[in-house]
Amino acid sequence: MFKILTGLFMALAGFAFAQAKFTCIDTNRILSESKLVADAQGELRSKLMEYQNQLRKKEKQLEDLRKQIESKAISKKVKEKKMKEYQKVESEARKLQEKAQRELNDMRQRLENMVFNRVKEASEKLAKERGYAGVLDCGAFIYRDPNLDITTEVIRIIDKGKK
Repeated sequence: MFKILTGLFMALAGFAFAQAKFTCIDTNRILSESKLVADAQGELRSKLMEYQNQLRKKEKQLEDLRKQIESKAISKKVKEKKMKEYQKVESEARKLQEKAQRELNDMRQRLENMVFNRVKEASEKLAKERGYAGVLDCGAFIYRDPNLDITTEVIRIIDKGKK
């Protein structure tokens, strides 16, 4: 009896699955075509360049101090002072680099989450409006009808609502 019920349940589940409609999005297209994604990447790139410039200044300072320390024309007292200054700048540079890594990682994660949430919301909205049971990545299909792809509409929605 249990086997019959299990078989009946599986047949009904398979039938229900076969009746379900699915759609898909191409995440690579979203990443390459969305203005929201481009703006997020630009924001991250801008912050990265800001930190790179600050670190270059520290490197230049260290190089200048190294040359002064290696100079034969300075006294022992001045050399010791320059070595302490070198250590201080080196420590500042290390701290700046650590801060940059933390901040850039946090920023990247925040932006990725924001983009993911916007794509998810737009996908859910379209799926509900059109009666789809689920939204997959288009790469998950071995074969798919090109009409299943809602990427263009998702991009339009997330870019329209970008802040």
